[in-house]
Amino acid sequence: MATVRVVFVGPGTQANGLSATPQGLWVCDQQDNRVYLVRYDGSILTSFATPARNMSGVGFGAGLVWAASNQRPAYVYAFDPATGHCTRAIELPNAREGGIHGLEVIDGKLWVTRPGLGVIQRLNLETGALEHEIPFPGRRSHGIYGADGAIVCVDTNLATVFHLDPTDGRVLQQWTIEGFEPHGMTRAPDGQIWVCDATTNLVGVVQGAP
Repeated sequence: MATVRVVFVGPGTQANGLSATPQGLWVCDQQDNRVYLVRYDGSILTSFATPARNMSGVGFGAGLVWAASNQRPAYVYAFDPATGHCTRAIELPNAREGGIHGLEVIDGKLWVTRPGLGVIQRLNLETGALEHEIPFPGRRSHGIYGADGAIVCVDTNLATVFHLDPTDGRVLQQWTIEGFEPHGMTRAPDGQIWVCDATTNLVGVVQGAP
């Protein structure tokens, strides 16, 4: 069973999504609906406002920052990381059902968690078209990243991390986190897994993960 070493308090009031890059962590805030880039010690490098509401999930890929708007209809917005300019708005499939709790760009595709639908969806980055979806074995899918050919997604309610086969959703591995309610989750370039808790606004590193 893994635990979390808290490193810093979120840059806003309710950190609800993480995406790791060599420059630092992108953090989205559910209350102020801003996206922040912070160093791995929590100090802020930059931030910008977004049109997202109840923001839940942030990703980085194809040179853009992607943020999830967890209201209905559910949207994903893309931003220029240097200016914060919104370059794209994608209305999700079944946008009035299920919401969205996490996202990441994995191998050139946008993967989004849809807890109300019980699936994780793979979308085309350019068009937003649904290309594929897999079932999620838990109750409330949230943070997501790719690792060793698997889709890794955390269930907030169960505090359980599932490694899933991207073709059919088969569970390849699972493990739990003790003493922390994981919402956003990401893996840094050095291999460390970071999580945030929107309830406490704490951000930390997972210790003891398999």
